[in-house]
Amino acid sequence: MRLVNGARLALAATAAVTLTACGSTAAPQASGSRTSPGGTPSASATRSAPATRPDSATRPAPVPRLAPATRLAPATRPASAILGPPAGSRAEAAALARLLLSRVPLPPGAHRLPQTPLPPSLTAPAYGYAGGSASLDQYQLFVLAQPVGTAAAMLAARVPPGMGDGGTGGGGTTQDVSYLARSAPAGIASAQLVLTIAPASSGGSLLRADAQVIWYPPRSAAEYIDPARYHVLSLVVTIFGRHPHTVRKVVTSQAFIARLAETLDRSQAEPTATVVCPADFEDYQLSFSVSGSSHPTVTVRANETGCGGAQVAVNGQSQPSLADYGAVGALVRQVVPVTPEI
Repeated sequence: MRLVNGARLALAATAAVTLTACGSTAAPQASGSRTSPGGTPSASATRSAPATRPDSATRPAPVPRLAPATRLAPATRPASAILGPPAGSRAEAAALARLLLSRVPLPPGAHRLPQTPLPPSLTAPAYGYAGGSASLDQYQLFVLAQPVGTAAAMLAARVPPGMGDGGTGGGGTTQDVSYLARSAPAGIASAQLVLTIAPASSGGSLLRADAQVIWYPPRSAAEYIDPARYHVLSLVVTIFGRHPHTVRKVVTSQAFIARLAETLDRSQAEPTATVVCPADFEDYQLSFSVSGSSHPTVTVRANETGCGGAQVAVNGQSQPSLADYGAVGALVRQVVPVTPEI
C-alpha cells in the first residue's frame, strides 16, 4: 500500500530532535473500514485492472538494490557530476517519528503507560505501511479518562500543527484517527500518525499512538544517465483498455533526451515497500543507446501514474527503482500522443 488515503504524506520538520524514547514495531497493512476527510471510504483495497490487462494492478515491490560490489560505474560521467537528491536514513526517520509522537493532541487527564506489556486490544496499530527496509513504526501507549467514542471525536478535532486530517475509521470495539504530514524534509518520503483507541476496564479508553515514517533509500551510481553520451532513445508505449495496442518511436532529439535523462537523474529511489496501485492504462519502456546500431545501455520501465516507481536496468542489471511520480509518462506523451480507450 502506498499511503492510506492514496496520496503521499510528508512533514516539515527540523533535523535532530531528542525526545522520550519510544517503542518500535513492524506496522501491518490496513484493515477495517475507514473514512477519508471528505467523508467517503478510503481506497485501501487493491483496485481492479482493465479487463484486457494481463497482469494485476498490484505491483510487486521495487527490485532490490545491488550490492556495492556489483554496481556499475557510469561510462563517461565523473562521480563529481552526480548531483542527485539526498537519501534518508533510519536515524533521521526515528528522529522525525519522535517529533510526531510529541505532537499527539492528548485529551485532558491522559497518562503515559509503559511500552510493555501491550494490551491485547492494541498489539498492533489499526493500519500502517506494508513494511520495507526503508520504513519504521514507533509507538507510545496512554490511558485516557474518556470512553472510546468521546476520545476519538476529541482527537479527530485536534489536528497537530504541520499535519492534515487523515480520516477516521474503526472495527469492532476500536476506533482510529490519523493525521498526515504536509511536507517532507529532504530524504523523507512520507510520514503519518495513527491513533488506535480501545476500551479500558476503567470505563475510559486506551490509546496507542504510532508514528510511521518512510524514507528514500540511496540510489546507485550506475543509474545516473549522462545525456551527452546517448544519441538514440527508443520508446515503446503499450496502451491497455478496450483495444490494447503498442506504439513505437525512435527519438534522436538531443534536447528531449537530455530533458528525460535529467528528470530521471533528479528522482529519488523508490522506497522498498509494497504498494497498491490504481489500474494503469499506459506502460512505457525507454531504451537509451549510444547510436542506432548499438544495444541499449539503460532501459527504464514506468507507467502513467508513476505508481510503483520506474524500474531501471543498466547493461541488463537491475538498479533501485526511481520514484518518478508520473514525470516519465508526462514527457513521453509529448512525443508519443496516446489516448487509451477505457
